[in-house]
Amino acid sequence: MAREIRLFSELEIWTHKHVVHFAAALILTGLIISAAKLPSPLDSFFGWLAYALGTPASYLAKALGYSPFEQGYSAYSLGVQVARVIHRLAGVGMAAIGLVWLLGELPRIRKWQIWPEGGLGEAVRNLAAYYLGRRSVRFGKYNLGQKLWILSVFIGFAILFATGMVMWFRSSFSPETVALAHTIHVWAAWLGIAGLIVHVYLAIGIPEHRPMVRAIFRTGTAPEDFVKHHHPLYYEKAAKEAEEA
Repeated sequence: MAREIRLFSELEIWTHKHVVHFAAALILTGLIISAAKLPSPLDSFFGWLAYALGTPASYLAKALGYSPFEQGYSAYSLGVQVARVIHRLAGVGMAAIGLVWLLGELPRIRKWQIWPEGGLGEAVRNLAAYYLGRRSVRFGKYNLGQKLWILSVFIGFAILFATGMVMWFRSSFSPETVALAHTIHVWAAWLGIAGLIVHVYLAIGIPEHRPMVRAIFRTGTAPEDFVKHHHPLYYEKAAKEAEEA
């Protein structure tokens, strides 16, 4: 059996799984909330999902003694409100996951390799050589593109969370501030969705990357030959730490 090299901790696996869950909830509910403004046929599909949420919610409300339809709600508008509640809770959940990860990783902060190994210029050349030239290069655990993606996720979610809070507590802000927050929120969300599509393609669509998918979702490890070939700097660092242990 081929030797496996540890790439991700249990905390990293747990965090990544739940980030996926909350991101899916945020994207789905965000599209339902925005259904009326989406182009065809997306408006019909996510509008139907709003009805699908609102119809059982109306029966539940009626069973609890409320009359949402008499209060001016349609199944569609009630579904949008349900999606909005789920969206807010998912946003808070995502923030909580990030906080748990940060607290768990703080003891390892000295080992974080934020700046590209070999400098920015070499990192850019290596990235171009790997993806455009299809050549083997000396990457660490993450290449420059992956590091930029991780950084953009943190910054992007911070923007989405801050603007989401402004819209949630809109009575505490001026209409102009709420409108600006909404515009920024929408643009940041679409950019995030576009980045996520690219991220998923690079992880799953390129066959040689798939051992990393298994590692981040299940085992935390990848075959030694894979790590040695695709992440040689990390492999050498891990081998050195194993010798010193």
